[in-house]
Order: sequence, then C-alpha cells, then structure tokens
Amino acid sequence: MNAINIVSQSYSQYKSRIKKNRDVLAYAKSTTFEEFIFNLQKIKSNFAKKDILKSLLSLTNSSIWLSRSTFVLFKSYFDIRQLENGNLKSQKAQEIIAGIVNKSTVVASDAEIFKTIYLELTHSHLHSEYKNSIKVPPLNVTIVLVSGVLNEIFSTPAFKRGAENLLDQYNIKHIAPTVDGKKGSRENSFLLKKQINNYIQENPTERLWFFCFSKGGIDTLHFLKTEGEELSSNILGFSFIATPILGTDRVNNKILKIINTIGLIPEAVTQKVLGKKIDILAKELQKSLSSSYRESWFKKYHKALPKKPFYTAIAFESKWHQSHIWMILTKAFFRSQKSNDGVVDVENAQFPSYFNGLNLGVLEGHHLVGSRSSFYDQEALMKAHLVFLNYKKLIS
Repeated sequence: MNAINIVSQSYSQYKSRIKKNRDVLAYAKSTTFEEFIFNLQKIKSNFAKKDILKSLLSLTNSSIWLSRSTFVLFKSYFDIRQLENGNLKSQKAQEIIAGIVNKSTVVASDAEIFKTIYLELTHSHLHSEYKNSIKVPPLNVTIVLVSGVLNEIFSTPAFKRGAENLLDQYNIKHIAPTVDGKKGSRENSFLLKKQINNYIQENPTERLWFFCFSKGGIDTLHFLKTEGEELSSNILGFSFIATPILGTDRVNNKILKIINTIGLIPEAVTQKVLGKKIDILAKELQKSLSSSYRESWFKKYHKALPKKPFYTAIAFESKWHQSHIWMILTKAFFRSQKSNDGVVDVENAQFPSYFNGLNLGVLEGHHLVGSRSSFYDQEALMKAHLVFLNYKKLIS
C-alpha cells in the first residue's frame, strides 16, 4: 500500500509540474503577443531612435522569455522526481502550522515560522492534490512594488508576476512607483516621496505594504529617513527582499575599480564636447550600494527611520550552478567567499542586531528571482509574507 501511495504522489506531482509550466507558457504567449503588437505599432508610428531601440529590446526580451518557457515545459515531461515536503517530517514545523491555523502562540523564531509557511506554500503549488491548511486571509492592503538596479532592462517591475497572481486570487491591489534604476538613492527617494504622498492623497482609505527588491529597498530607506515620524499612517510596513541593507562588496571589486578608472576618459570627453560630465558608469549608483558607505549610513540614520511601521528582511543564497546565467557570470567575475545570491552577501541582506527589524531568514534563490521570466515561485514568497504578517498581527 505504501508503494502505491508513493507512485500516486509522484504521478500527482508530475502532473502538477507540467500544469504549472503550461500555465507559465500560456502567460508568456499571451503577454508576448500583446507586447509584439504594441511594439510594432510603436515602431511604425515613432521614428525616434531611442524609442525604437527600447521596442526592439522589449521584443527581444519577450522572445527569449517565450523560448525559455517552451523549453522548461518540454523538460518537465522528463522530470519524474518526487519532491518531499520537509514540514511533514518535522514536529516543530507541524507545531508552527497548527499555531498559525489556530492563531495560537508558538515558541519559534521568526525565521523558523516564515520558512515553514514558505515551504508549505511552495509544496502545495507543486502538488495540486496536497491538502494545505495554511491559507492567505482576506486582507485590506495595497502592495507597493519598488524595483532595484537597472530595472528598466526588464519589461515589468520586480515581482509583478507574483503580485498579479495575488490580484487575481485575492483581489489584493498593487502599484509600482517609478524609480530610476541608474540613479542614486537620494534622487529616487524624492521620486518615491512625491508619488507615494500623491497616491495616499488620492486614495486616503488604502493601507500600503512596501515589497522592496534589491536596491529598491535602499531607495525606500532613504525615503523613510526623509519622512521620519511624519510618515503617513496609511503605510503599515516594509519588507526588504535581497536588499543590500549593509551594502555589497561587488562595487568594491578590483575589476570594477579598473573599469571606473577607464571610465574617466569618456566622462572627460563629454565634459569638453557637451559642456557637462555624464556619469556613464553610474558612480553615484555604485557609491550608494558600497558596503563601506551603506554600513556607515545605516548605523548613522537607523534611529531616524519611523518607528511605527514594521520592517522585515529576506536574504537569498544560491550555488553558482543554480543561478541565472547573468548571476553565474557575476559569481565568476566578482567572487565572494561568503554565502550570496550572486550580488548580495547573505549577511548584508539582514538587519543588524541594533535595529528593531524582523530577519525572516535565508531562502534558496538567485538575485533575479523577481523578474517575470524567472521560474521562481514568486507567488509563494509573497503569500508567505502575507500569512506571516497576519499571524504576527502586523497587518489584518
């Protein structure tokens, strides 16, 4: 009987994986077709070189995404693995799940509670017949997606695919204020301030939860420092995802320093030709991410951050062979002896002990899991946050 159950579960998971990848491909197909028509019309009506290049880049990204989605679906037909749910063999995990379902106190760290929720949700997404007792509660909250470095090269804000799933399933709204992925945090903090305050003024009954990815979290911290205790009561809290809270040593790498030195030449040329120096290598951006600068900044200004909202942080880590191709290259050129996601060291993506924030632990994942073409379970990550925050009575 046990053997029959194992075979049955394996087949169920096999079907679930194929269905999930079919859904991803269907989404990629429909979105790519819409973008293809839109960009062709844009190219036809607009002869500006800059806009044409943007449209061509968008078409290229969509084509690559569609090709990858097709390949992953094809590969899933040969994937006969059975994925175990680690929570089933852990008494502690079962206690945590019972506590969440019954809304009772559990003796466990925030990281243990969060990871248990996350593993339960990811398993249920891969195994459609699995009876998951953890549900996303009805919540009156609007998600604010804040993207990171060079987000303009992607067609959508980070984690928008996951946010759209929450909108479809639970009617949880999301917005994505515009930030410039090439600019430093000072400029982006002003952009956030203007957009967020305008949004609250136009939607005075909405409550906002910030879901900040990578440098988007740094920009948000600078925004919070300027707002201080005058921060709107509409804002409930902030979750930082793979954010280099204490910086990243990648920008201090010797190779990058050499490139920056070489970069002084075109800057000098633009100064003479155009009358102004153009920061081609975004040195202000690099400075705002430097670990030496970030550690000093956070230690100096953490007390100036508003105290009423909650703060959570999640770090990612991945082996080089588990990463996105861009992250593999990053790990190869900008090496670190510390555990990292390809860009940010785990320890720098967590709050220091002197700050009253909730460190929710470390999950498997590379630094580009938030892109729409990623096959990472964005929905599970966002749902796990909502369940955890509701259990902790931080949002309701």
